[in-house]
Amino acid sequence: MGLGDMTEMFSKMREAQKHLKSFQKELSNIRVEAETGGGTVKAVVDGEAMLVDLQIDTSLLEPDEIKVLPKLIKQAVSEAQKKARAEIAEKAKSMTGGINIPGLGL
Repeated sequence: MGLGDMTEMFSKMREAQKHLKSFQKELSNIRVEAETGGGTVKAVVDGEAMLVDLQIDTSLLEPDEIKVLPKLIKQAVSEAQKKARAEIAEKAKSMTGGINIPGLGL
């Protein structure tokens, strides 16, 4: 490999790194919502599938209803994370031309 080839390779690596940083910034702005219990529990996650908001209808805080609350929360968060991962995978495919890049959590 000649010096010119190495320079070109490093140039491509820097460009790829810039694209990856831009993609990571874009992920932090993504918000995906899911709800369970007929809309009584809503979870919002970001592009890294981290929980950023959780809304619970106060009717679920009644003694007869509270026992289902943990299950509904888990379902809402899990579904929002699943949707976020699917959206991220789709964005990553379009960005990389279908090439899987390790470390993107896909």
